[in-house]
Amino acid sequence: MRNVSFLPATLLPFLLTAPALAVELGLPAQCELGKTCFMQQYPDMDAGSGTADPLCGSQSYDGHKGTDLRILSLKDMKKGYAVIAVADGKVLRVRDGETDRLVETEEDRARISGKECGNGLVMELEDGYEVQYCHLKKGSLAVKPGTDVRKGERLGDVGSSGLAQFPHVHITVSHNGETLDPLTGRKLSEGCTAATEQTASLFPRDIVEKLDLTKPEILASGLAGNPVDHQALVIEGPPAQVLSSDKLFVAWVWLANLKKGNTIKLVLTDDRKNIVIDHTSKPIDRDKAIFSAFAGKKRALPAGRYELDVSVLQDGTDVRRTSSSIVVE
Repeated sequence: MRNVSFLPATLLPFLLTAPALAVELGLPAQCELGKTCFMQQYPDMDAGSGTADPLCGSQSYDGHKGTDLRILSLKDMKKGYAVIAVADGKVLRVRDGETDRLVETEEDRARISGKECGNGLVMELEDGYEVQYCHLKKGSLAVKPGTDVRKGERLGDVGSSGLAQFPHVHITVSHNGETLDPLTGRKLSEGCTAATEQTASLFPRDIVEKLDLTKPEILASGLAGNPVDHQALVIEGPPAQVLSSDKLFVAWVWLANLKKGNTIKLVLTDDRKNIVIDHTSKPIDRDKAIFSAFAGKKRALPAGRYELDVSVLQDGTDVRRTSSSIVVE
């Protein structure tokens, strides 16, 4: 559904060719990165009141110490996505019983005060490494303290317990008590860096190649028979596809980690290459962790095959693009 992008050429070789560390971490959930799950937020490497992701960008928030792997919606959460061990280890502590909900108000935040991690566990890995998991689904924990687990073994399910605004699993990685960013292998206390003088990633090459903190993510896109309700996306997921009997149609896109100044272009063409929709948004006024856009017409869309091209542009240049073929019945 989307094109895979790579880390900047100036960065990737150093992440992949630096000396290997003692552990290599897999994804913390059983999903397909960039299709059914997405890395949305990274550790905050700014020790002060500001925010900086590991590459000095904005894909974090103040005080965030972990890496968040999200699935799209609560509807997907109910289907079940397994949280799995990122490496071999032993379970030290667990917590279950916290309700899955989305935190939207200050009252919600107060309700989970002291239990922001929600349901989770702490695992001891080898050579002084530990990993904490947060936000698992209530009642899904499949391990107990003292359980030895192998890399890839199910620990529970992705949830939205604790301080969660979308269903995800959060991992905090530490080594001998120092919190690390698993993408770069750097200590959070070292601060962010846009340079290449860094240790090897704790993630293997196939994961690193799919992560690019300099670009937004296209979570989903398509054609719908009604205007898209942005707030409903995280609950119900993508809207139902348009039918030729619907009285209107919209091309839509759901995005994460937009940058200030990005514009969103939606182009819909029919099977004869005729342009049905050609819409470009106004520049985004500030960085956006989550955003959606749509454009459409108040008429029925004839049955047939259509091509939807979605582009995110910065100063007129594509920074992320996806294209999909859609059959309308």
